[in-house]
Amino acid sequence: MKLVSKMTNKQGGSVVLVPEDADDLWTLYNLISKHDEVSLKTQRNVRPIGSSGVPIPGAPAQKKIVKLTLDVLDIDFVASERELRIKGRTLNALADVPLGSHHTATVMLKVSVKVHKDHWDQHYDDLVEAACSLGSKAEVGAIVLEEGVSHVCLITDSMTILRNKIEKSIPKKRRGDSSAHDKALDKFLTNTALSAIRNLDLLNLKAIIIASPGTLAAQLMKIIYQEIDKTGDKELIRCKSKFLTASSSTGFLQGLEEVMKDPTIKKQLADTKVQRNVALFDEFPRHLNNDDSKAFYGEREVEKAVEIGGAVKVLLITDSLFKNDDVQKRKHYIDLVEKVKHDAGEVSVFSSLHDSGKQLDQLTGIAVILNYPVPDIEDDDDEDDDGVYVSD
Repeated sequence: MKLVSKMTNKQGGSVVLVPEDADDLWTLYNLISKHDEVSLKTQRNVRPIGSSGVPIPGAPAQKKIVKLTLDVLDIDFVASERELRIKGRTLNALADVPLGSHHTATVMLKVSVKVHKDHWDQHYDDLVEAACSLGSKAEVGAIVLEEGVSHVCLITDSMTILRNKIEKSIPKKRRGDSSAHDKALDKFLTNTALSAIRNLDLLNLKAIIIASPGTLAAQLMKIIYQEIDKTGDKELIRCKSKFLTASSSTGFLQGLEEVMKDPTIKKQLADTKVQRNVALFDEFPRHLNNDDSKAFYGEREVEKAVEIGGAVKVLLITDSLFKNDDVQKRKHYIDLVEKVKHDAGEVSVFSSLHDSGKQLDQLTGIAVILNYPVPDIEDDDDEDDDGVYVSD
């Protein structure tokens, strides 16, 4: 993300940003809230205007690039299509666009977007700062496959992006003759290898995971090495060391969750944000299962833990909580985050596009891991609304 300008304070303000990739679109999705004012270039179907100043009856509409300012009514991000769509009501009148008309704009990459907010808080500052820091995007490539289907993906700290899906019918092996099966499988693996080289930025990725049931991952890695060698590109050849294989029970995207828990993968990705979140979400249920009073979830329990200065080791929170339309509710979550940071705790924000974030959302979206046991956090749970203890 490129930051063009920023003029904000706690009372509000504006920021102008240029999104450069799908991760930046996800940042904008989290930055933009209902009733923000967003100014951007967008395509609109416009009917030709006649000499009388009104649209010509029956004339076909033409697509035209216009710059609109919208009062945001809804916003939608489609990760698979890498599209951010903003629905709103126009705040500026143009010759072709009446004031107050409804419009859905698709945010374009490499084109500036201005966002104005009546309320600006620390979470928004953190979003913009992280998105504009080149070092914050620790991306990992992944290829998950089984016979006949493969998925070439990018894994960032905020989402899993499907870059390409390859499907091919593989004939079954026949007794005494597997030539048709072997030929089709080799073609399928070669197509997957070429797709990976084409769709993944091997030079800048930290690692590329190949996962499959059985030995397919190892077979694919061998073919990828062969295709890379054919290029004769010395820098690309050095990227061969970034590839590693792992076992998964499926060749579909859900196999990535189990792969990210593989000890070899963890070691390779120890310094990436996505692996840090996976490790934290592994640690959290362990404390719950051990019943050691060092892990709690739920807003009430988390609030009580945060009130104990220095008790919180890690606050786990999903980005979906920050998109609350209730400004006071948003401020409440941000205050919790700031209190944990002030007390030297770690805050880990989980993306709702990752499996770990989805699971955390099912557990109220907020949880804590503590530095030491605090068994009395749930003591009040058996009291009724009047504070009277209710016996079993």
